[in-house]
Amino acid sequence: MSKKVTRYIVALVVLAIAATGGVFYAVAQHNKPLTDKQFAQLPIEQQFEKAPAGHYVHLLKNDPTLYRTTWSKKKIIHYLDYTAGNVKTNSDGTSSDKTTFGTNHTFDDSILVDSEKGYGEIGRIFFAFRDNSKAYSQVEFVEEHAYNWYFNDLEAAQKDADVSANVTQIVR
Repeated sequence: MSKKVTRYIVALVVLAIAATGGVFYAVAQHNKPLTDKQFAQLPIEQQFEKAPAGHYVHLLKNDPTLYRTTWSKKKIIHYLDYTAGNVKTNSDGTSSDKTTFGTNHTFDDSILVDSEKGYGEIGRIFFAFRDNSKAYSQVEFVEEHAYNWYFNDLEAAQKDADVSANVTQIVR
């Protein structure tokens, strides 16, 4: 009988070790942060739930992307006024200007985005801001050009009509 009891005790110990290892593995996998690629594949509702806290920018009214930024409103406007607005452009409207606007995305003005108007990525943002009365208060309010572009938190961004209608991707 003692041999039988010993086998039960050994079996229970092995089972306890296996269960503990399984629980530890599951917890470790569950708490593992998502890669940018995994995050991008989530539905937008889950991206809003899992995105980190911080300031976010929606740089164009119909932009499908919302970017987390470390820059202030003032710094972005200053960049657009004094840097992007004073860069030599090529004949097609592009330039060698590049910036991140404090995000994890590099905006490259050598990439021609709007061939009809001749704007690169930054040029398109520059001119959209110039028409946006919510970015420049001295601009006359025109509904089709006005949009909220800077959000102090993700909840405010999610409540915005242009963000909820257009955003399909968050860049953290």
